[in-house]
Amino acid sequence: MLTTIVKASSVSNLTDARYFAAWHVEWLGFDLTTIGLETLSLPQVKEIKDWIEGPKIVGELDVLDIDQSQQIINFLALECIQVGMHTPVEYLNSLTVSTIIKEVIIEPTTTYSSLKKHLDIYFDYVDYFLIDFNKNKINWVSLKKGTGNLSLKQLKEICSQYEIFLSLDYTDKNTTEIIIEIGPMGIIVKGGVEEKVGFKSYDELDEIFEVLEAEI
Repeated sequence: MLTTIVKASSVSNLTDARYFAAWHVEWLGFDLTTIGLETLSLPQVKEIKDWIEGPKIVGELDVLDIDQSQQIINFLALECIQVGMHTPVEYLNSLTVSTIIKEVIIEPTTTYSSLKKHLDIYFDYVDYFLIDFNKNKINWVSLKKGTGNLSLKQLKEICSQYEIFLSLDYTDKNTTEIIIEIGPMGIIVKGGVEEKVGFKSYDELDEIFEVLEAEI
């Protein structure tokens, strides 16, 4: 069993879903905002959802029409959704779903006060926050060096006040250090496109999961 909660994001094929389920990740996220090469149709997601046992299924929905979002929730019988950075509070209030994860994208200019203000606005409307450093290519080395506006101490304080999933550039060399230094509730790993149907290399993810299997 893993010693830290893991959410797998952007799952786009059955191979990913089976892999993450075998590692006992707690959350399995599917990108439902756009349909394209790296996403699945709703019937395909439903088929995988019905096949997979164990992980909680998360519909990753960046701002969509409320009615469309609710139709997706109902079609897939979702208990959890993940919403984007700029999702209005009114949108969240209008949906019938038991669990909401709110994405928060960190910019190079993000400060402790601006981050906390954003979290406080949504605190009563969501269950978890996903703080994402990867989308702006802010990595662990730069965080440790203090090159941005957020210190490790401030991030650890945020994680002690809110339920936080943390998206960073995890490797087998830094995962334990990040968890100890910042203390998130859980971490984010990502799925991706298969090299060919049914085949994909998971060497780097295997190394991270092996670290998470060990006692921290």
